[in-house]
Amino acid sequence: EKYRFDWPNIEVPQMVEELRAACSVKLPGSDERGIPEHPNVASKAIDFILANRDYLGYSMKLTLCRFQLSAMSNGNKEEAEKYEKFFHNFLTLENHISAPFRQIIQDSEARIGPNFGNLDLPSFANGHLYERIANYIVLKGMVAHWETKVVDADFVERTEETPEN
Repeated sequence: EKYRFDWPNIEVPQMVEELRAACSVKLPGSDERGIPEHPNVASKAIDFILANRDYLGYSMKLTLCRFQLSAMSNGNKEEAEKYEKFFHNFLTLENHISAPFRQIIQDSEARIGPNFGNLDLPSFANGHLYERIANYIVLKGMVAHWETKVVDADFVERTEETPEN
């Protein structure tokens, strides 16, 4: 709650500035605060992003990129370079936070993929709680993918071919 946005009262530039403040650290060799050198990240930034995970993410990546491009198109090279450094820091933070989840899902895909036709699920889709949850997510994704294929195939089979379609 300490780092949570006050969503009804905040504008995008304020969000970006609060995120920049959270990502800033005391720079070595000076009294200034700024974005740390890549690949370093601030601990406060991790907490900030986790607190506002629902508002940050892909759309914030686009926003930071737009701010950078806007500064470049206005001829403000120094500001554009700051936004580029900020953008890379944000991407590093995002990858740092979501990498464990992505790895767990990839491991589950590697386990389930070759055994998908095997109806003895407990033989390959068991393990610790986090592994079972990842297996569930992967299986639900596979079911949704196949349901889409079945619906599309059914539509193609039932639709009469005419010159218009």
